[in-house]
Amino acid sequence: MKKFFVAFTIFLMASLGFSNEVKVKITKVRQNEGKVIISIHGSKDSFKSHVPDKTLILEASADEIEKVINLPDGEFVFCVFQDINGDGEINSNLIGIPKEPFGFSNYNGKSAPGNFEKHKVLIQKDTEISIELFKM
Repeated sequence: MKKFFVAFTIFLMASLGFSNEVKVKITKVRQNEGKVIISIHGSKDSFKSHVPDKTLILEASADEIEKVINLPDGEFVFCVFQDINGDGEINSNLIGIPKEPFGFSNYNGKSAPGNFEKHKVLIQKDTEISIELFKM
């Protein structure tokens, strides 16, 4: 009965749109220095309040790392930073410029990061997202 329930739940989630495999590729990681933290925001409110819908913590085991996650259809912003000192937050200087490597979906590092609309990615099928880490 338990196996049936698990199988039914997986089937139900897939039929409701929870079947999108999203491969997140992070580049320019400082290998073997701290952890890489990915925050996923599924709404403007989540992004604005800095309260992610999902958080992933990855080992900085190579200069390029990948993680595959399942997400439903929707718009999402992916925020990434490398927590070099292990305190669990992105550290910044007095005027707010990050001291640790960071990146966002749809961000090229040539200007200040923007809002939800600027960084959102539409997920409706299996997708690959590449995020480069920048150090200011």
